[in-house]
Amino acid sequence: MRYLGIDGGGSKTKFLLVDEYYNEICHIQSGPSNHLSVGTEAAREAIAQGVSHLTERPNFVCAGFAGAGRPDSVAFYREVLQSLIPNAQIIIESDAFIASIGAIGIDPGVLLIAGTGSIVIGREKDRTMFRVGGWGPHFGDEGSGFWIGREAVRAALRSIDLHMPTEFTERVATTLRLKSVSDVVAAWAGGTLGVPEIAGLFPEVVAMYPAEPAKQILTEAAFHLRLLVEIASKRTGVEGCRKSLSGSVASHPIMRELIGLEFDEPRHSAEWGAVIWARQHFPG
Repeated sequence: MRYLGIDGGGSKTKFLLVDEYYNEICHIQSGPSNHLSVGTEAAREAIAQGVSHLTERPNFVCAGFAGAGRPDSVAFYREVLQSLIPNAQIIIESDAFIASIGAIGIDPGVLLIAGTGSIVIGREKDRTMFRVGGWGPHFGDEGSGFWIGREAVRAALRSIDLHMPTEFTERVATTLRLKSVSDVVAAWAGGTLGVPEIAGLFPEVVAMYPAEPAKQILTEAAFHLRLLVEIASKRTGVEGCRKSLSGSVASHPIMRELIGLEFDEPRHSAEWGAVIWARQHFPG
């Protein structure tokens, strides 16, 4: 039997194929597959690219995708995978869910996920799962890569308003491949810039820390992420519950220091969490 775990996010998609004994067969990465941020065609292409590179066909699939909390998203991802792997049995979950299975298992605890977006997944004493945050780039995702990138763009635009462009302003424009940061509004409206590109500013912002405005942006981001964790920790009802984190933002050493909480390393990656969940559902 072959089990495929997929972790599909706003910046990349990972595919892990194992046998019934959890021996790794292949591990593949493709582009972003969150159709809410990159569009259905780009998401479909990223998934198809990953599946096409599998060395063997899976019998069972558990796929966790950003945005899969919505019924229409679940239907989209199921249709895509069924068209690519028609003979496999398929489970669709959210990317946050499979990340939590990988990181903390089914015991009480919380997992902070901060990459392109941000969310905390928790389990209460009775193992009921809940979420804090994760309301998307327009209404939430505080402290995420997109949030940090958006604040960086705002700071750069303010420097233009003040007729005081800085190195920070130039680096934001260069990273976004714009002649001037003032072109960002038209680029966003025209669709040449989207959530992944804005979130991609995070490495530049963290590289300029502790200079301002990077320091203020990252400090505020860390405050938001810490608050999400504290809210979730209280909700578990377990004093000193296990706390873990994942994602390029939350896992960065500077962000971990700024958040200021003790975190255990994830037990497994999100794609391993998907494999584990598939194995439980389909014992073979």
